[in-house]
Amino acid sequence: MSESNTQFENRKRDHIRIALDPRSQTEGQTGLDSIELVHEALPDLNFKEVDISTSFSFSKQSFSLSSPIFISSMTAGHEHGREINQALARLSDRRQILMGVGSQRRELNDTNAAEEWTLVRKAAPKARLLGNIGIAQLIKTPLDDIRRLVNATEAVALFVHVNPLQEALQPEGTTEFKNSLQAIENLVKFAEVPVIVKEVGCGFSVSTLKRLEGTGIAAVDVAGKGGTHWGRVEGYRSEETTMLYQVAQTFANWGISTVESLRNAKAAGVTYEVWASGGVRTGLDVAKLCALGAKKVGIAKPFLEAALQGDDALENLLNRLETELKIALFCTGSGNLAELADKKVVR
Repeated sequence: MSESNTQFENRKRDHIRIALDPRSQTEGQTGLDSIELVHEALPDLNFKEVDISTSFSFSKQSFSLSSPIFISSMTAGHEHGREINQALARLSDRRQILMGVGSQRRELNDTNAAEEWTLVRKAAPKARLLGNIGIAQLIKTPLDDIRRLVNATEAVALFVHVNPLQEALQPEGTTEFKNSLQAIENLVKFAEVPVIVKEVGCGFSVSTLKRLEGTGIAAVDVAGKGGTHWGRVEGYRSEETTMLYQVAQTFANWGISTVESLRNAKAAGVTYEVWASGGVRTGLDVAKLCALGAKKVGIAKPFLEAALQGDDALENLLNRLETELKIALFCTGSGNLAELADKKVVR
């Protein structure tokens, strides 16, 4: 039985509420605490020369970004989510950072849901948005409908999120994942924007990253364990006496850490870009992941918390993150992100 609009909105409200609950965080499991950047006591540059800008360049499109930091996908398709997305999109517009939108699943069955992006674009016409659809929906949806989602957001790329644990623990979950790889390949051939595959907090193994190599995707966001754990989130949506709640406790620490997932990409020798997210909380975290090879670094929970407070809180957060990133570069003697990636990282 398909999910009604009311049930969908209730689920999304649950997701926001529970995602902010400390119990849903796999804190301390990113692997970032084991990474140190080598301190340079005599950097041969001035702080004002440090450049954290980067670009988004795939196929025929290319544009500048203020930093590798991007707003990870969070929520969409309900009234409260619209306010959050408009605030985040305004930040993307002002500061020219990428923003992943929440799942566009609802738009497949409710064309009125696309109105959310009309309002977002009115508030933030220059926002750099990344569309978002789940692999379970991609498998069974005509590609013309997927293109409609991209057009609705005027997206510069499309995230395909892969989330087997979340779907298995979600009461309304869709667990038909067979033919996933073929669906991704078909989308890449059909899509007019880059396709980026992302997990939602359980990371990637070497073998999975290798399997994605021949699909033609532009990037993978490894989205490892260490931040919001969507297995925990779905578990806490169920009553404590139910089986799904109890099963979710069994899988509360399931996944591959953010750092290990990033290292797996290096071991796999992939040619597509590798992005990273999952438990990123500071600009120093961003620097560590960039030094390990990430081209873009996503942050979700801190941006969600700030968005609930307003534009000033979002500006303050991004200012802090980018300042911390600049200091990390300065104190490793790195003038830019490319130089940082060449610096020695010690455990």
